[in-house]
Amino acid sequence: MSPEQNLEERVLGIWATRRAQLLYRVVRVLIRVVGRLYLRTRMVGAERLRIEGAFIIAPVHRSNLDGPLVNSQCPRTVRSLAKKEMFKGRAGTWVSAMLGSFPVHRGAGDRRTLQAAVRLLHRGEPLLVFPEGTRHSGRQVGEIFGGAVYLAARTGVPILPVGIAGTEDAMPPKAKFPRRVPVSIVVGEPLLPPDTESGRLSPRQRREFTNRLREAMQSAMDEAVAATSTRRGRLE
Repeated sequence: MSPEQNLEERVLGIWATRRAQLLYRVVRVLIRVVGRLYLRTRMVGAERLRIEGAFIIAPVHRSNLDGPLVNSQCPRTVRSLAKKEMFKGRAGTWVSAMLGSFPVHRGAGDRRTLQAAVRLLHRGEPLLVFPEGTRHSGRQVGEIFGGAVYLAARTGVPILPVGIAGTEDAMPPKAKFPRRVPVSIVVGEPLLPPDTESGRLSPRQRREFTNRLREAMQSAMDEAVAATSTRRGRLE
């Protein structure tokens, strides 16, 4: 077994322990409480995170707060892909795994990353993927990459577009602690990939589905921005 496979097996083993599952639930509750009381986080469409089976959560990405705040609203454990450097030593591996992360080996290329994500979805795990890739700024959804679309097509699972407003002001890049800024999260309607026997999309289908996802993310973002602006006006 290669070092990469050994690390993946260790992470899966940690996920299976009651201790890790219990601590994940405790951390989720703490994030939810802090988000609600300190950041005054409000969510629209939270019930869409309670569907059964695997699905892909596809939020806009404006801050390091985005993933934890969205995941804390889901009653199930949400998995996310993280660079393998997050899994240093026994303690680092245990904490990262407990938080739902799965190691990605950058040197192995995107193919191994996508294969790992497909395996997680086939296990029935909800998976968080940022279609924009890295953090962006502003209200407009940037160019989105094809990872979420590819995974949805390969596995047949729905994508939940998510708009988030307020986190960029609450915790911009290089900030160590979040500011007390109202945050609004909007979970849009699930998007189902085109039905294909092979699980592979034609270039036209891929382009059309990618455009649908970007439009749905933008719609959710616009709603979140409007909600946050209204709430800020009431608080001032």
